Amino acid sequence: MRNKYLKRFLYICVVSTAFSLFYSKHIMAYEQEINSLSTAMAEKIAAAGKKTIAVVDFTDLQGNVTELGRFLAEEFSVALASTSKGFEVVDRTHLKSILIEHKLSSTGIIDPQTARKLGQIIGVDALITGTITPFGDSIRISVKVLDTTTAKVVSASTGNIAKTKAIEELLARGVEFPQSSGQQVATTGNLSSAGNLNSQKVGDIVVTVKKIMVSSKQMTVISDFFNQSDVAFRLAWSSVEPKLMDEKGNMFRYREGLSSTSRPWDAAQSLNPKSHNDVVLYFRPEDDNIKDKDIGSIFTFSFKYAIFNSKDRSETKYNVTFTDIKVQKN
Repeated sequence: MRNKYLKRFLYICVVSTAFSLFYSKHIMAYEQEINSLSTAMAEKIAAAGKKTIAVVDFTDLQGNVTELGRFLAEEFSVALASTSKGFEVVDRTHLKSILIEHKLSSTGIIDPQTARKLGQIIGVDALITGTITPFGDSIRISVKVLDTTTAKVVSASTGNIAKTKAIEELLARGVEFPQSSGQQVATTGNLSSAGNLNSQKVGDIVVTVKKIMVSSKQMTVISDFFNQSDVAFRLAWSSVEPKLMDEKGNMFRYREGLSSTSRPWDAAQSLNPKSHNDVVLYFRPEDDNIKDKDIGSIFTFSFKYAIFNSKDRSETKYNVTFTDIKVQKN
């Protein structure tokens, strides 16, 4: 009996040690990647003669902000401030207040005009921006330094961090931006609904990517828009066309399936109350020479869309992004 408990104790010790080593390994690798990137950026910022910088929220490729994007921006802000390279880093809480006060970057996107205006308002010489892209078991980070006078890229670096459970949870938490007008914009990451990782609940709508299929270089994305409310809605894509990308970096351009907000209200697709509504979107590879066998098997799907209330025709815009969706090939 004593040997039995001794073996169990030793087993628990071995498992605990292995877990601790695994966890520590990922934490150390993560910290090393952040420190390595920030050190490289600091050298280039100092070499460019920049004296004051600010780090804005990191986004995905479509400009959506998640808690992971904000977390990484905070980490880079602290890391850069610790390099002692002769420049100052603006406090991100102050930066956030400026963005809201001056109605800048309500979507998370820093364009040349926004960069210049921020430079004038808070007196920074450069902005640090970043994008995060999930790929399998890792997250790709691309960081850029923008000159606020010219809005040109002074420097850029890339790196990868492991997609741990904590990182995935941050990636899944979307950020809603405060609005100054009647129009609303909500941004979400990958959220689960009823255990479905390919579902996101935004407002009264649950969006589910049912399947992505490829056949003869045509990509078909079939989604379900479940209207949980008692009100009928209309659906249209907004701002930019829907985006589709595989884990190999292949991009697919949107062809048809849904009208845009520039079209008449009646052209938008109906979403009946208390019902499921299929939405089918079609894409083609940007590279016309690509073959089906060269197309990846895991996809990221991003969709900026508008929901119109049938009663008052008010408009609410949403951003949804789904990652790690497996494709079905015919």
